[in-house]
Amino acid sequence: MRGVKSPQVHRRPWADYAVVFIATFALAMGWFARLYHLGFPPTLVWDEIYFPVFARNYLNEVPFFDLHPPLGKFIIAIGIALFGDTAIGWRVMPALFGCAMVPLAAVLGWYYFKERLAALLLATFIACETILIVYSRTGLMDGILVFFMLATFLAALLVQRRGQVLWPMVMLGLTIAVKWAAFPLAAPVGYILWRRGLLKPFLLTLWVPAVVYLAVVFFGQLISPTGGGQFFNESNVFKNVFRWHRQALANVSNAVPNDQASPWWSWPLMTRPVLLYHHEYATGKVATVLAVGNPLVWWSSTVAVIAGFCELWWLRAVRWRPIADHPLVPILLGYLCLLLPWVPGTRIPYLYNYLPIYPFAILALVYWLCRLWGYRSWGAWVVVAFAACAVAAALYFLPVATALPTSPESLRQHIWFGSWHHVQLD
Repeated sequence: MRGVKSPQVHRRPWADYAVVFIATFALAMGWFARLYHLGFPPTLVWDEIYFPVFARNYLNEVPFFDLHPPLGKFIIAIGIALFGDTAIGWRVMPALFGCAMVPLAAVLGWYYFKERLAALLLATFIACETILIVYSRTGLMDGILVFFMLATFLAALLVQRRGQVLWPMVMLGLTIAVKWAAFPLAAPVGYILWRRGLLKPFLLTLWVPAVVYLAVVFFGQLISPTGGGQFFNESNVFKNVFRWHRQALANVSNAVPNDQASPWWSWPLMTRPVLLYHHEYATGKVATVLAVGNPLVWWSSTVAVIAGFCELWWLRAVRWRPIADHPLVPILLGYLCLLLPWVPGTRIPYLYNYLPIYPFAILALVYWLCRLWGYRSWGAWVVVAFAACAVAAALYFLPVATALPTSPESLRQHIWFGSWHHVQLD
């Protein structure tokens, strides 16, 4: 992929310094928000009633059934093994993966766009994205999944010769072993390799992610038969792997109806943030863990995706220019392929199901901001202002996203739309 080529204008060193300062501040804030008071709430919240419990079952070799592959639960189990079956133990590994996601985003931004500005902006937006902070502070697998997806995408970008194709394929298998929702990531990975003349090696190594995925599932069945053992009364591990897949596929569309659910088309609009935790203190204060995205980054990235599709259409249909190597193509391909499986509506979805798709929207946003940076004399300062406002928006929403005690009135001030009213006190 060719990088973003902004119009050449005179340098603005103070704008450069400002972006570096904002990115540094965002990094410190993002890491602090992911790690501060990680053990609160001290009880299981939202889907922590599942995944830390399943991770504990692996450690205790207790049979159970879960329709998700085991790698995410293996990772959570490491934290429980190290820190005990406590809130810290449930959450420490997602928190570490969430912290590592920020420098990973910086490296991804550099290798994708070949611009320092892109690296700084992508790291800033990942660091100050409040919904990623929330899923770094809970014993859930969605933040871990996003980390593996970014790592897989980066591995594809780093491939320079035939023998290196193996690495993104291994990463793809590990990513799918966290959640099946990552399977469409193969499309943008394959596209990048195709444009580098490595389509045949990509196709010839498609067995690698399958083998890696099955090895993880097989190992999980050896430890504690999820879908085998007392569930199927079958001790043959190979049969357990087969029967677990059959049972998981049969249950993948089953979900308990919930008033916090939101259809796929509403995710880019963020019409229904998920309330993971709510507690009222005797003093009148309240504490919430609200999985709400950073509004400025979220909605701007949606606009960036729409603008990206319009850009490609304009170049191809109106100006008759080739777009195969346009940097937006893999981004929008990843966004579209990861979103399309949700369109049939066979499962009750929630806003967090958008998380594997969301990084591609942020990449589209970074593309447009890099373009704006070189536009006339004021473009760079608009980008600086945007990044600063993104960090400010994160600071505004952090209290309701990280269970900091706040007043009911302050909570109401964070409820911007009628569709968010399920968060508000009666």
